[in-house]
Amino acid sequence: MLKHVSALFKQFFGVRYESSIKSLLIAAIIYTAASSAELQIPIAPFILYLTSVFFTAGIMWQLLTGKRQIEAMQGMLILPFDNRSFVFPYVFVLGMHTLIVRTLPIWALFYSAASWNAQEIFLSVFCGIMACMAAAAWYLMFRKGQIAVPVLWGAGLLAIILLVRQWTAVLTASIVSLAAAVLYLTFADAYDFYSADATKKTVRHTSQTGSVFIYFLRYLMTNKSYLINSAGLCAIACFLPKLLGEFHGLNLFPVGLALLLLNTPICTLLSSDPDLEQAVRILPGQADKFLIKYGLFIFSVSAITAAVYLCSWQMTEGGIGPEHVGMLFLFAMQSGILSAMLEWKYPLRSWKTESDLWHHPRKYIVPIGMLLMAAIVSVYPFVLWIWSAVILAECCALLYAAGRE
Repeated sequence: MLKHVSALFKQFFGVRYESSIKSLLIAAIIYTAASSAELQIPIAPFILYLTSVFFTAGIMWQLLTGKRQIEAMQGMLILPFDNRSFVFPYVFVLGMHTLIVRTLPIWALFYSAASWNAQEIFLSVFCGIMACMAAAAWYLMFRKGQIAVPVLWGAGLLAIILLVRQWTAVLTASIVSLAAAVLYLTFADAYDFYSADATKKTVRHTSQTGSVFIYFLRYLMTNKSYLINSAGLCAIACFLPKLLGEFHGLNLFPVGLALLLLNTPICTLLSSDPDLEQAVRILPGQADKFLIKYGLFIFSVSAITAAVYLCSWQMTEGGIGPEHVGMLFLFAMQSGILSAMLEWKYPLRSWKTESDLWHHPRKYIVPIGMLLMAAIVSVYPFVLWIWSAVILAECCALLYAAGRE
């Protein structure tokens, strides 16, 4: 079993465990830089506990559902092993990767930005450990169709952290949750974590029919994490107008549009699926045709989220006019073009898990550019006409290039 653990560690952390070393260095730099700035922010302890639980659980869920995880699991299942005794080492390795690579930098930022006592720091770490175990149990429950239990379980934790906010209550809930997760995983089967990669069938269909847009739709429907991410953005779009509307005298409608473009999974389809990338690149004349269809796909998803934001703004703040609808299309279209170009020209290669892929710094390039444009548009509305002409020229160039192929 130790061989399995060692193999999993190398799979997720690298041969020389370089991912963990890099994460430790990043956490140390964040903590040192923030502490040196001497900027103390009053943060309620329940915010730290809430982040430790649900951010960690979300990353753990990404690892459990990731395609690279499925490949690693498939390799492990070929080797002889004790079925049930494999569960805890497997969850342990994924939990360690989640805590060290993803949650630790967040903790470093929290610990340096405010003053915490030893009890609060201990509870935040304990909450993170509990979240890893609970996420593994929730994942198995979802796969078995026991959806109500993890939903109520998570809602109960959320209610205790948000409403009670007492150290003792949060600690008690965490201990009970950890014990329940360990008990459930004790009777779990290692094969319960393995799911066949359904996207391979979609890739074969795409290569046979040549319908890239159909592939995008099927890929979106077969990857629940992508749907959850898009649904989460739609939920944020419902509440964002209320938050931005509180800044009276400032036109922050474009800022909300820019923030909602941070749909990382949709913008990394080629990087996450090397089979599709190879199939597209080896076919002659596919570059521009692919860019058009991929850009339209990103535009469609972004436009749906932006439409929810537009409707919510009208219901909460009012004053929606033709210029707001025009901004919706401009932001969504520009995001689609730039994201497709980045993914085609600079695909991400050296990643080990989908979490590494989705949290790559490249994900912030387009949203930051759109935020800068939002700031310009807010101050100088006439820039919208110039921007419209630029986007029209970009679309004509892509159509002309595709027509020549």
